[in-house]
Amino acid sequence: MRLVLIGINHRTAPVALRDQLAVDAQRLPEVLAAFREAFKHGEAVLLSTCNRTELYMAAPATVAPEPDALMDFLARQTGVPLSALAAATTLFEQADAASHLFRVTAGLDAMAVGESQVLGQVRRAYEAAGTAGTARRALHRLFQAALQGARKARRESGVEAMDQSISTMAVEFAGGLFESFDDKVVVGVGAGEITKATLLRMQKLNPARMCVVNRSAPAGVALAHDLGLGAAGAKPWDELDRVLVEADVVITGTAANEPVITLDRFRSLAKSRRNRPLFLIDLAVPRDVEPDVGKLPNVYLYNIDDLNKALSKVPGRRENIVACDAIAMASAAACWGQLERRDVGKVVRKLRTKLSSIGDAEQQRTARKLAALPQTQETLGATPDELNRLLEEHTHRLINKILHLPLTRLDPGPNHDHVEGADLGALCRLFGLDEEALADDTQPDDTQPNKEDA
Repeated sequence: MRLVLIGINHRTAPVALRDQLAVDAQRLPEVLAAFREAFKHGEAVLLSTCNRTELYMAAPATVAPEPDALMDFLARQTGVPLSALAAATTLFEQADAASHLFRVTAGLDAMAVGESQVLGQVRRAYEAAGTAGTARRALHRLFQAALQGARKARRESGVEAMDQSISTMAVEFAGGLFESFDDKVVVGVGAGEITKATLLRMQKLNPARMCVVNRSAPAGVALAHDLGLGAAGAKPWDELDRVLVEADVVITGTAANEPVITLDRFRSLAKSRRNRPLFLIDLAVPRDVEPDVGKLPNVYLYNIDDLNKALSKVPGRRENIVACDAIAMASAAACWGQLERRDVGKVVRKLRTKLSSIGDAEQQRTARKLAALPQTQETLGATPDELNRLLEEHTHRLINKILHLPLTRLDPGPNHDHVEGADLGALCRLFGLDEEALADDTQPDDTQPNKEDA
């Protein structure tokens, strides 16, 4: 099997490119269907969030598409120029791709390290691929192991119990500024996952009023409903200035390429605010709020870097994160070893079946020649049945000896190097196993997403 990951994330691509590459839940089945049509022997899971778009592909090594073909597919499906995608794309293969998935699922590759939200995002992407028929034997095993391994890593390392994230830290900062929130107005600008999580936590402080402002009206209304605010809780984008005048706490997390709250814009609103303190939390990358806004009187501005620094100082957090990483990587290595052994076992079975077929044919051919010899039994001192048993034993020993060296080289056990997909591919081509070895991988697996484990 060849496992390939291509994708972008918050470290490799700006928000504008991430936004272009994003595939929402409504369009995801269409993209997965297109993948199934383009790569008939391949499996795929597409993970698309506000911070990353990653395509995980698994296929038999002999027919696996090259990363360039996958990149071209992703560019065509999203309308992003191939040159722009190539410049920002990360590529991992085989064990490295599996390890990356385990780290992502455990929240170790998140913008805020240790976040738990991505685990649910991975689960939903995996379930969508299972429904679309693009997650079969290989990716079912890989993603189920990643989800289970991530939960284990977070639980055993103590990361899960810390309940410390960007959103919790933002609420702690706000609580340090205001003694109570029963007379405060909380505003969310944007409708991304991290903005939603922070607003949900802010609700526990029982603010007097809360609303959402978003460029896309439907997304704003959807978030307002999720927060229990109803449609009235979503304000149109052209009311942002008015909302900023009324606000006491503003959580921003838009996908804008430039700041939406500039120094000039806020200065024009300052008089209407009458010097009331304003707490601004900028969760966007790039930033939604110009840094100079935070220098104005009675304005308290924190961005995601400030929150991450605060998180890093939480007692024991760093040690828990390191432990979580170690457990996740051990789970990834174990999973990849199982996938390798499965590949080796499948090829070995196909090879043994083919050699046995050849051996049986030659055995029958030799037996017929011996039977045609005059006085065979008297000359060789054996009956035809005894000769057949001897020939069968000889064929069996010969096949085992032929298989011994390649099987020793392919053994992915603890005392051997890991198996390269190219090695299995070369063996398949050498013995003409290409079509036969593909047969099992092109069929759906009877293993379906386990929602309890996921």
